[in-house]
Amino acid sequence: MKDKRVVKTITAAVLAVTVAGCQQTARVLPAPQCDFRAIKALGPAQGAVLVPLVPGSAEVMPLNAVNITDAAITNKIVTQSTNARREANGDVTVFARLVNCTDYPLQLEARTHFLDAGQIDAEPVTAWTRLHATAHGLVGYTTRSTAGSAVQSYLIEVREGR
Repeated sequence: MKDKRVVKTITAAVLAVTVAGCQQTARVLPAPQCDFRAIKALGPAQGAVLVPLVPGSAEVMPLNAVNITDAAITNKIVTQSTNARREANGDVTVFARLVNCTDYPLQLEARTHFLDAGQIDAEPVTAWTRLHATAHGLVGYTTRSTAGSAVQSYLIEVREGR
């Protein structure tokens, strides 16, 4: 009887050591992870764009989107989403969600151009809004137009905080 207990104890110990030895320690990466190659592979902007007066003199800028206008952060943040909605009074509220792809906090600033059907400013550009993005974190930006139904498109600029 005693021998059976010893055999069971030894078997359990061997099984425990075997299972423990099979477990691998996996490195968990911080989320989210950013792939800048995928962004570069998108190619030219689709949909409504701002086109320079002299072809080739400046980049075409997509409308209803975020444009990162500061080279210092082009490989640090990614736009996760942009949205807009027309309010009951005709004003437009825009929203952008940005991802900090770095291992450290970033201070960003954003402002919005609200444009009419002719791609002319429907109202003055908004003031810069300071945003604080934690390491590998998300940060949201939202603002609202005051020009009512004159607004047909928007352009959100983002730069590093100053």
